[in-house]
Formats: sequence, structure tokens, C-alpha cells
Amino acid sequence: MNILVILEDAVRPAHMSCHGYPKPTTPNCDRLAREGVRFDNCISVSTHTFPPVVSIITGQTTATHGLMSPFDYNAWMNEGLWEGHRTPLHLLGDNGFLIDGELVTRWQPLGFPRDAEDLTQYMQHNRHAQWFFFAQPYPTHLPYDPPQHYYDLFVDDDFRPDPQTLQRLDTVRTRMILHPPDVQSAMEAGREDPIGDGEGAHERSTAIIEFEPRDAPGIRALYDGELKVFDDMVGRWIAKLEELDQLDDTLIVIISDHGEELLERGHVGHTSCNLKGTLYDECLKVPLIIRYPQKLPTGRVIAQQVSQIDIMPTIFDILGLDLSLPHDGASTYPLILGETDEFRPEAYAETMPAGWQAIAGDERRIFCVRTLEWKLILNTDPVAGTRTYELYDLINDPGERVNIYDQEPAIAAELKAKLEPHTGAQN
Repeated sequence: MNILVILEDAVRPAHMSCHGYPKPTTPNCDRLAREGVRFDNCISVSTHTFPPVVSIITGQTTATHGLMSPFDYNAWMNEGLWEGHRTPLHLLGDNGFLIDGELVTRWQPLGFPRDAEDLTQYMQHNRHAQWFFFAQPYPTHLPYDPPQHYYDLFVDDDFRPDPQTLQRLDTVRTRMILHPPDVQSAMEAGREDPIGDGEGAHERSTAIIEFEPRDAPGIRALYDGELKVFDDMVGRWIAKLEELDQLDDTLIVIISDHGEELLERGHVGHTSCNLKGTLYDECLKVPLIIRYPQKLPTGRVIAQQVSQIDIMPTIFDILGLDLSLPHDGASTYPLILGETDEFRPEAYAETMPAGWQAIAGDERRIFCVRTLEWKLILNTDPVAGTRTYELYDLINDPGERVNIYDQEPAIAAELKAKLEPHTGAQN
């Protein structure tokens, strides 16, 4: 068998048609959901890419693996922080899987030995092997610049942008980092990026911009067009697996690293792009779809809350392998099979307000604990010596608009006790 993990950047499940979005953004992902399992409440461990990648592969929370900032990345990647460290990918290699992926040598300590070729070519060349492939497409990350006919497919018929909105939409099409004038990115401050400045779609570029509410329909159409670009890629990969008669023998996982703000708080993007990062649900909820008909039911929808840390334990459980390394996640396989309705009720997340673009000396952190009913957020600034809390009733206030921390002291105290061990040195 094969394992294909598709990590698309910055996907909001609320904009996927399989999650009820009224526009046909994701017909191929919808097919995988119909023929497999869809999770309606999967929570990211952070709102920029690096920590979720580590957590997805290791099954560990950010509090356990401790990798959050670009400064952590440098120690991890270039200074031997994990020298000799074994991960689940090493265990899969021990069990006969080729370990490959796209743009994965930047995560080399996780157990990726090389960057592979185009995925369809890889499938063809390794059709007689057993492989694990970590695909990292990029369309839904800023800048959003889909083909014009995709934009036209999703834009509202009555949208009539004025020249100022058209100018801002052009900036959204051409710039990766879009931030208001009161903050600065590490790139603008002159920091050398430890991953590099990228090329093509990954090339770092910046713009200072303040959006208006009237821009929202155009921004959504650009984003939805890019989501369709991604879904088309999924369709090509499905078609290749079918051509090779390997679709049903490939465990496919669709996941994202984090969500994306589309003007809910006045910004576009996520922490590393708007430098106003949050842990609100538009950036924290991610899709999770798993298809493997040999062992999974079809059309199953899981309402219980799960986390990215549960993906690798689930894969190992489906394979019948022992994940004999330290991890915080749990297998969702019993949930999928209907053997239990019980699962860990809490999920934890952490971010820096500027994410990957944090400037040296910025020690601010945001932490949260989330259940299906409640979310407690802790904002810390060790330099200023401040700690502030937010509490949201996710049932009655799903948009997280009304902070009721002072009105619900008992719930706040209960969640504070759960969150405290996950805040590490920030206590």
C-alpha cells in the first residue's frame, strides 16, 4: 500500500463544498470525503506553517516539540538540535516505505531524505514500491492569483468594485505579506530568512495595506479560485492513481497547516502574512479527510473535535503498526469505525502574532485551549509583563465576537488549569 498526505496551505474548511460551501470549490476533495471519512472539527496546533508540519509528522503538541519560531527552526535545522532524533517517518522507513515529498528537505530532521520529482511522475516511477509521500501544494497561500476564469466562476454577479478596491485586489494577487502600517515584517527589517526567500509562488513580497469591507467579495472570489486550482491538482493525482490501479490501495489524507482570515478581523491571510495573527477559528480550523476503502467506511462524518497531532497515530493504527515513539495524539480509528463516541475533548494551539515574520526580540505568544463548546485564549507579552485572557462561547458565538471571560469565572478557571501546562516558559 501507499500513503499520500496532501498538506495544502491555508485552507478554510468553511470554503470547501464538502463542508457545505454553496459554490463548487472542491469537487475532487468532495469525492474523497464521500468515499472516505470527513472530520468537521479538526484543529491546528498553530496559525503558521512550521509548527503544524512538525506536529502532524510527530504527533506532538507545540509544548512538547518546542518548535515555533524561525529562531527555533534555525537551531533545529542547522545546529543539530534533533541530531539522532527518530520520528514516525523513520519507523515507516523501517517497515519498507519509501519516504519522499515535495519541498520536504526544509523539514529534513523529521526524516525526509530528499525532495522528490513531480507527484504524478513519482507515482509512475514507484508503482511497484511502497511509499509515503508528503505533498505540499501552495495555491491557497497568498498571493491569490487564480486564472481569470476561476475568479469569474466564483465572484458574485452583483460585485461592482470601485477603482480603489480593484487596486487592493491587484495587491492581493501579487503580494505575499499584506500588513497594516503599524507593524513590520522580519523581511522588511532585514532578517535573513532561514528557509530562504523562495521562488515562484513562494517568493517573499510585501505590501502595506488597509482593506475595506467592500473588498470582501473580490477577495473571497480570488481565494475560492485558488481553492479550485488546488482541487484540480487533487483530481489529477486521483486520476493517476486510478490509471495505475492504485487508488484503493493508497491511504489518502487531505489536511491543511492552518486556516485563513478573509477580513473577519479586517485582515487577509494568517500570522506570517498579516502580522496580526490570532487563534480564532477562521485561522485555526482545518480540513481533514481520510480515504482508504480497504479499512475505512465511506461517507462517515466525525463531529468530535480532533487535532493535527492525531493524524500520525491514526495512520499507524490503520496500518496495524505500533507508534513506539513519544507522542501526544491519539488514534481516531475507533471513532471512524464507530467503536466509541469518546475522544479527548481539548485541543491546544500556540502562535506568535507575526508568525514566521516575527522580529528578533518579539517574545509575544498567544495560547489557547479549545473544546467543542468553549475557547480560552491567553495573550502574553513577557517584555511588557502582560497577560490577558479571552473566553468565547462557541455554541452561541461561533464568530468569537464577545469575550465573556469576566462573566464565566468557573469555566475560565477550569480551562486555565488545562491550558497552563501548555504555555511552558511563558507562565
